[in-house]
Amino acid sequence: MADNGTMAAYAANIEKYRRMVGKMGGNAMLPDFLARLPGRATVLDFGCGVGDSAARMQAAGHDVTCIDASPEMAMAAKEFFGLDVRQQSFDELEDVATFDAIWASFSLLHASKSAMPGILARMYRALRDDGIAYIGLKQGIGEQRDDFGRFYAYYEEDELIGLVSGAGMTVVATDRNVMAGMSGRIEPCLHITARKT
Repeated sequence: MADNGTMAAYAANIEKYRRMVGKMGGNAMLPDFLARLPGRATVLDFGCGVGDSAARMQAAGHDVTCIDASPEMAMAAKEFFGLDVRQQSFDELEDVATFDAIWASFSLLHASKSAMPGILARMYRALRDDGIAYIGLKQGIGEQRDDFGRFYAYYEEDELIGLVSGAGMTVVATDRNVMAGMSGRIEPCLHITARKT
């Protein structure tokens, strides 16, 4: 279920968030993700935000399904990129063997740690055999809210690899970088790419 505080924070700051995403120029891990996709792949953007990554995946020739729990994010994705977004939370994903790939770019960090195993199991079910999943999160320990009231769960690499492996996926790549989010603070980030085996 979507966290009410996080949803309220995005509703109140949607324009600020959209401008931040525009200045960032997209997730630096997207080109590597696209390189792993088969031709005209079916991709789930799992927590699509304002839709910048989904628009780039569509422009690369892939069929993209967008999901986000925030109605404001869904409206922004429609307004700026013409995307149709399924408004639903992570734990409402019911697709089975539907997607060649799942892109979860800084979205699952808003799910509690207790919910993560169930969400990863849903992702596993939604992937076709040999499908790939990308997860981008902030690196760290524990759970907390930021200055805007958004809920965050932080992960270290071994912890996240263990969860992904426990869900039946094999990690094929890990990356780290730093990024300034809506708060302006530079924070370490963790990126995991895995394959359904």
